[in-house]
Amino acid sequence: MNPRLEMTDPTTAVNPAGFEPNIAAVQARHACLDVIDAFFRRVDTGNAARTVDLFTSDGELVLGQTSLSGESLAKAMEVRQNDSDKRGHHVPATSSFRLISDREAEAQTYLHLYRDAEQQPDKPPVARALTLLTDRFVRGDDGRWRIARRQVDIIAGGE
Repeated sequence: MNPRLEMTDPTTAVNPAGFEPNIAAVQARHACLDVIDAFFRRVDTGNAARTVDLFTSDGELVLGQTSLSGESLAKAMEVRQNDSDKRGHHVPATSSFRLISDREAEAQTYLHLYRDAEQQPDKPPVARALTLLTDRFVRGDDGRWRIARRQVDIIAGGE
């Protein structure tokens, strides 16, 4: 099995494949997948700087050998927001999800990236990358799920 496809600790999963999850697992999955979708909606609509509030206060975004958190994460997302050459569409595929505890969960999501055709608004977007996201979520005292750590691994293509 590809080690990048394994969750950090698969033995702690609450529900083995094929069994109906309890309502808490369903609610947590829905909330966490909403966070994933919100992240890319914000990026794709030119509001990447607003993605920072989807992370915990000490949340980390890991891109290869680069780790961003706090001010460096906020600055990177602001730069991303202002980069008009990177307009496009992020299309997350179905995520695998594990509720580890009532306050922690993990998800892995394949992400398809399409970029708008440069200088050709009449052309369809061009496929640019397939990426694997590994997210660890934490539910805060306010009941809101946020990203504590996002690992981004480019599988094919890339930028």
